[in-house]
Amino acid sequence: MGRWNDAGTKDEYKRLFREATVTDQMKLFQLHIVIYLVVNIIRLALNMVGTVVINPPWAVYHSPVGWGLLVIVHYWFYVHGAEKLCRLREQIVGV
Repeated sequence: MGRWNDAGTKDEYKRLFREATVTDQMKLFQLHIVIYLVVNIIRLALNMVGTVVINPPWAVYHSPVGWGLLVIVHYWFYVHGAEKLCRLREQIVGV
């Protein structure tokens, strides 16, 4: 049947669960990137048109830089570290 039914042992199930978690986290990260780009492109366009006046001028970079750092943190902990996070949860639960 499905992929989950192929797990014959507990270790195999845990491995498949970790792979699925990493895949899910990557999809969420990609969505985060898309939202980040859309919002910041709209902000940039508004700033270039002159609809929004921002003083001082360098304050325009606060949002993309701050949010960009959070995107990096999202990747580091929830995509790069997804398997490690699963293992940590398994230890806490005692599986």
